[in-house]
Amino acid sequence: MIEKSNNQTAKERWALGSLILNSTLTVLKFIFAVFTGSLALMAEAVHSFSDLVASVVSLISVKLSAKKSSEYPYGLYKLENIASVVISFFLFFAAYEILREAFFSEREREIQHTELAIIVMIVAMISTFVYSRFELKAAKKLNSPALLADAQHIWADFMSSVVVIAGLIGTYMGYDLDRYAAAVVSLFVFYSGWEIFSSGMKVLLDVSLEKEEMEKIKKIIYSHPAVVDIKHIRGRVAGSFKFLDIELLLHNFSLRETHRIVDEIEKKIKEEIPNIDSVFIHYEPVRQKGLRIAFLVDENRSIKDFRTASQIVIVDISDEGKIQVNNPLEVQPDEKETGDILSKINVDIVVSANHPEEFEVRWKLARAGVMVWETEERDFEKALNEIVRSYNEFNKKVKEK
Repeated sequence: MIEKSNNQTAKERWALGSLILNSTLTVLKFIFAVFTGSLALMAEAVHSFSDLVASVVSLISVKLSAKKSSEYPYGLYKLENIASVVISFFLFFAAYEILREAFFSEREREIQHTELAIIVMIVAMISTFVYSRFELKAAKKLNSPALLADAQHIWADFMSSVVVIAGLIGTYMGYDLDRYAAAVVSLFVFYSGWEIFSSGMKVLLDVSLEKEEMEKIKKIIYSHPAVVDIKHIRGRVAGSFKFLDIELLLHNFSLRETHRIVDEIEKKIKEEIPNIDSVFIHYEPVRQKGLRIAFLVDENRSIKDFRTASQIVIVDISDEGKIQVNNPLEVQPDEKETGDILSKINVDIVVSANHPEEFEVRWKLARAGVMVWETEERDFEKALNEIVRSYNEFNKKVKEK
């Protein structure tokens, strides 16, 4: 709990640092753009403002992660997306105005004090380069997508600073490159605006999680031996946070054991997938009635143990006592492999000459809710009759109660 709190504090500090850096650069570039008359520097000021928007969104997303109320039980995460969509239109308009001013304005622009503009941009270039590299390192360490995205925005600001510096140096040497540098930076601004707009709209429309991320979640779920199948899985994004709705088929367990299994799956998903706010898991037993038995046998249908069995014969018994013997499943005489198969094929009882010797095998079968029935019978039919007789006696006692 203390580690989680420390991580939260670290994320907020990096987000705040980014906010301060982008605020400073935006104001600085705007002042010197007005002072020097450089259109490229003005475009870069607008681009820094777009990074400032990203920093604000990053800080809000981190701050809102713990803010919930009875009126808004799912949090206020989408506020940042609403704000980002509105601001994106401003960025589109700014990019348009820069291009219009660069190529269609009849007003002559005279750039003064070009050397000061170059110095400002060198300072901006160095600061954005250093901060983006350190923030990227922190984002990976803290497993924070919000900080990772913010670091990438600041890196884009560094790249556009290089373009502006090249344009200003060309202007200083007597070439009219300021408008072309401004045009290139305006494309950066438009791209930033589109990125902010599209991501904001996707979240407002409850976009699903990325396909790769959904596949990773499915692998996490299927790795648990108690899971038979995933009936459906849905995920959505709100702000920087993710919500999952899952319906599972599980092996037959007690209610308490099933609840523990679901908690384990939820915990593992939250550990391996960043920014998961909540995981809702609905579960149901794979079979409500009847009994499924696996007999470990050889090719002559003689009862064997986990080490020597070459076949698994599955027998289904209905509540009415109807018996269905299925075709045998061929296996290698290997205890671990046989145990692994039995933990995944949805059986209630395994009939064997002996219990498995390997602890790992016993543990997997227990986790999958599989009971091992050790029998002295070596004939398949006699072993089957032994189970059927016990099962009928049990059902009779249940009905008498």
